[in-house]
Amino acid sequence: MKKDGITLSLYDFLDEKDSTSPVDKNDDSLLFSFFCWNINNPSLKRARNQAAWLRKQSADVFVLTECKHSEGCNFLEKYFQTFGYYVVFSKPEKNEYGVMIISKHKLTKSIFSNHIDYLQSRVISVKVPFFNDELEVIGIYVPSRDSGYEKKERKKRFIKKIISALEKENNSICRVFCGDFNVLEPKHIPHYPIFENWEYDFYSNLNKYQLKDAFRHLSPEIQEYSWVGRKGDGYRYDHFFVTSDLIPLVQKCYYYHEPREMKLSDHSALISTLRCGIK
Repeated sequence: MKKDGITLSLYDFLDEKDSTSPVDKNDDSLLFSFFCWNINNPSLKRARNQAAWLRKQSADVFVLTECKHSEGCNFLEKYFQTFGYYVVFSKPEKNEYGVMIISKHKLTKSIFSNHIDYLQSRVISVKVPFFNDELEVIGIYVPSRDSGYEKKERKKRFIKKIISALEKENNSICRVFCGDFNVLEPKHIPHYPIFENWEYDFYSNLNKYQLKDAFRHLSPEIQEYSWVGRKGDGYRYDHFFVTSDLIPLVQKCYYYHEPREMKLSDHSALISTLRCGIK
């Protein structure tokens, strides 16, 4: 039987040596960072290791994908809440997956996710203070699929819902759109025949909604991968898009392979840093 209740005790924090509050932030800081990572629905044991490792990272906002309403993910939620972080977790039903956003700064809900009426747990949209402005953060976890018709149609339907929501909410708000898209860019090297035009179009059409691939903006030629198969075949599934007005503020955007090499997950993380400069 799955255990949903998690009780934290002193035991869970015996290895914690940094008692600094996560909301403490240097007023002179000009940087705001994001940590986007598919955590591969961890067991409770792996979630403990992930939590200790994540808390050592300096990001302002963590966007975690492939979360379930499981012991491991519930532990991560309560762990960071215990340390004063703000957490929004979609708590997916049954065997579905979801998204978790963890922040050092207060989060308020945005209406983008209200437009998603299919696989709702796979989308979280929030607003976070961004220097003297406000930033919308949308975290998504697009379903994966094999050659089966049912899984393909499930993924296609979800993508259509996301595009429809972007059309309804295509306004002037500063926006980050990130997560595990389970799609590749059209010029991905190597090219995998299993992916179809509608999947490549999802990536390409984000440009219509003023969303730009921050990694490609800074690294137009570099081939990087966030997931690597057993045969060494790489896929850039995880993405970090920002609205056009934020592109000049993107200072860094790179894949961090340590968590995959440490076997904390089967995905590498994607770290992005924005500098102050809005308006």
